[in-house]
Amino acid sequence: MFEPITSRLRRWHLRNVTRRKLSMLDDRLLTDIGTKRSGIADFISARTCEGE
Repeated sequence: MFEPITSRLRRWHLRNVTRRKLSMLDDRLLTDIGTKRSGIADFISARTCEGE
């Protein structure tokens, strides 16, 4: 019964942790992984859509 809720919370938490860690990187490293500072949210949403 609670599996969908816990699964959604786990994915939400992982997205927030990922966003926080990517925000700590410098611009050169972000460019190396294929994004820029203003595109972090789009980068995360694209990666999570691929993983589901």
